[in-house]
Amino acid sequence: MSVGILASLMTAISPTNVWHSRLITPDTFVTFFSAASFLAITLVYQQGKTWQYAVAGICIGLTASTKYNGGLIILPLILAHFLRYGKRALKCTKLYLSVLLCMIGFLIATPYAILDSSKFIADLSFEAKHYSTGHAGMEGDSLKWYLKYMWDTGNCIYLIAAIGILHGLMTRSKESILISVFPLTYFVFISSFIVRNDRTFLPMTVFMFLLAAKFLIDMFYKIKNLRIGLLEKRFFFTLFFIMTAAMLTIPFSKTITDIRHFTTVNSRETARIWIEKNLPSGSKIAIESYSPFINPSKFRVYGFGRIIDHSPEWYVEQDFNYLIFSEGMFGRFYHDPQRYKREISQYDSFFERFTLVKIFTDGDYEIRIYKIK
Repeated sequence: MSVGILASLMTAISPTNVWHSRLITPDTFVTFFSAASFLAITLVYQQGKTWQYAVAGICIGLTASTKYNGGLIILPLILAHFLRYGKRALKCTKLYLSVLLCMIGFLIATPYAILDSSKFIADLSFEAKHYSTGHAGMEGDSLKWYLKYMWDTGNCIYLIAAIGILHGLMTRSKESILISVFPLTYFVFISSFIVRNDRTFLPMTVFMFLLAAKFLIDMFYKIKNLRIGLLEKRFFFTLFFIMTAAMLTIPFSKTITDIRHFTTVNSRETARIWIEKNLPSGSKIAIESYSPFINPSKFRVYGFGRIIDHSPEWYVEQDFNYLIFSEGMFGRFYHDPQRYKREISQYDSFFERFTLVKIFTDGDYEIRIYKIK
């Protein structure tokens, strides 16, 4: 129970988990269903009852349906089965029942994998290609990026988790190895793609927190069982609690910073108000992704992924009056000028060609409004 409580505390203060709990993305559901799957898998390892295999199978199917990379959670199930039954594992039909229910659970939540299989395969291929070829602003050395992200958001927690994995392997702890299978394989998998982002990393967090908490609780009991004097033991306990508190402080402070940033009014809101009050009613406005909301009943609003998807001349020919640029889109290119020289050149051509009406930088977020004519 103490491991679960400590891991829950780590989850509650984690910048990654707190931030994405506000968002409706598949990764939050993957995190939930993978955790539910692992709970059932733990029961399979401990008790091996048929209903536990059934629950594990259904939950794994739902995990994979939510986001396909979550299907890797099936690996701990297979390991748990072999750890429990050893050489008899292949003869035990419970595993086959569980795998069958994995497929059924997946199809219940993703029926069009069968009903429209050609579309399903095409979209699956598209996503695989997407992650393999790149996504603007989320490309580069994925391994290096994820390691830096782990240090920035979890600091020593993830380091302790890694030590816990190594310790489990060295001591051949079946429980530690069982917890480690998913985060290890998942991390190798996501690091192999050129596209990387925090939400893809999210499902790993629960397992890393469990590993870190287990290692810390194991250390606590080792200190407790040391055959040393009372003063020495108090010293070690004091040192242990100070280190644990310090380890939790960094992600907690990062979460508080994120909350403050999230609740600070930024340029999307101030620009929205200014546009509503100052631009002529009926103006034809082009906006790109991550721009402010613009009242479509007052203005003629046309959305584009990127303003640069068309040339400056095209917007003139289409009789647009204003262009609205958002840092959420154009900023990603300027953050990596070596990789995105072409896109930066295209944006610069717009900024030089048209008249800057207003620029907003509230909340460290930039919105630019340009007038065409």
